[in-house]
Amino acid sequence: MGTVDIVPGVSGSTVAVLLGIYERFIAALKSIGMPLFRALLLPFKNKFSAESRRTCKQACIDADLPWLLILLSGLATAFVVASFVIPTLMEKFPQIMRGVFFGLVLGSIITPVRSIKRWGIRHIAMAVLFAAGFFFLLGLHFSPPVQVEPIVSQGQTLEEICLQAPCFNAPAEVYAIPENAPLREIADSPAAPIPEGTQFFVQKPYFWYCLIAGFMAICAMLLPGISGSFVLLILGSYYFMLNTGKGFLHALAHGSFYPQHLFYLCCFVVGALTGIACFSRLLTWVFKKYRELTLAAIIGILIGCTRAVWPYRITDENGISTNILPGISDDLFWPTLVAIAAGLGIVVLTVIVQIRIEKQNSPDKSPLPQPSDDKSSSPDLSQNP
Repeated sequence: MGTVDIVPGVSGSTVAVLLGIYERFIAALKSIGMPLFRALLLPFKNKFSAESRRTCKQACIDADLPWLLILLSGLATAFVVASFVIPTLMEKFPQIMRGVFFGLVLGSIITPVRSIKRWGIRHIAMAVLFAAGFFFLLGLHFSPPVQVEPIVSQGQTLEEICLQAPCFNAPAEVYAIPENAPLREIADSPAAPIPEGTQFFVQKPYFWYCLIAGFMAICAMLLPGISGSFVLLILGSYYFMLNTGKGFLHALAHGSFYPQHLFYLCCFVVGALTGIACFSRLLTWVFKKYRELTLAAIIGILIGCTRAVWPYRITDENGISTNILPGISDDLFWPTLVAIAAGLGIVVLTVIVQIRIEKQNSPDKSPLPQPSDDKSSSPDLSQNP
């Protein structure tokens, strides 16, 4: 589930449904609140008395906290592994990776489409409205809130500097920003070493933006059919968060410590925890009251947001990217097309496995969680849509 969550376009919650743990996952998240925190602090207040320890242990069991911590540790492990692989691939093969992401997002539409039992005018209107709205908004050349900071080279390459800074953009994008026009006269490519003493500029996000990114990503992750990593990709924070984690771990492995990296990661985690506390309860209510309309909205969001991950684009001298229709003669036309097909194939394979598991368990079982009649419970997987 954690490995899937790191990949934009593949929903970890959908995999949780496939594994039969989604209901338990949401219920465990809903149990996180002040009563649990008070129970965890009780032993400290009562000098670790036997009674306070028993109360704390029972509260943790009632909240299913041990199981949730094991699951979250798997998510953290996937983040660590992915932070060393994906940023490097995005730096070396940016268009190919965008092609993979585009295929993944395109394929992720399948799951919510399958989950709507009977399409009506309201569902179509909802999907079209959200698709048009997000397609229009993403065409406004939204620029994430970043601050430009000067950096003085010590003879490193841009890749090494982006790992230490950390940089909001990949080295090729840092190389292309307008402020670095003098740098482009000195270094003939992003991979070339920058002469020692050369000053250039990098972009860094504000800390509050990482907090918002964490909040929105976890909310998306809890929704079957939409990926939290995909939301980070739309917000422009996907590469930054993975690269920041990579830089922080790389520094620790070499006996160094980057406090700014840690603060960025902490802001993201605080945003995610806030999202868990708020959204898990809202999700239960929304799926209970407006399940199929919510799924239609998700379909529209996914369709509209494909504009942000379209792999074929050009970047002007001001660093603004514009989507284009490629020509067959373009060097990367066919490799990118293969990457799109690969991304789409991964999701289709996941759906095929999901369908087979559903048929083995119950022929009428829906691929996404159903609303429960019990107001206090999470979405019930056992009812028909």
